[in-house]
Amino acid sequence: MNALNILIEQMAADISSQALRLDNVRLRLFLEWLNAHSSKVKAANEPEAQSLQPFQMDIAFIREGKMEEELTAGLRTWFESLPMKGMLGEYHLILDEIAWWRDLDSRRLTMILRSEAGK
Repeated sequence: MNALNILIEQMAADISSQALRLDNVRLRLFLEWLNAHSSKVKAANEPEAQSLQPFQMDIAFIREGKMEEELTAGLRTWFESLPMKGMLGEYHLILDEIAWWRDLDSRRLTMILRSEAGK
């Protein structure tokens, strides 16, 4: 395994591990964001490519312990498709997004959920 593959594996595992520390509601919302975001990034880099769908997992699947390996594999595949600068930028952006969901106060989370229910 070369250095780039090791880096990608570590980044994907780090993101998966941190995401799984979110409660179920925040995790679901984060995964929705991640799926939408990764699709936009993929479309910008390869307009004719199909969007990635590895991040759409239900909470039961997630909590059964299978999510970490699935999420890690999806992130690994996605990172491998990006140029180095883009990959590192996405890694930091995703960690920031996890932190944002983790630190979001319950009042604002309730507002987001109500807004989502009204759609």
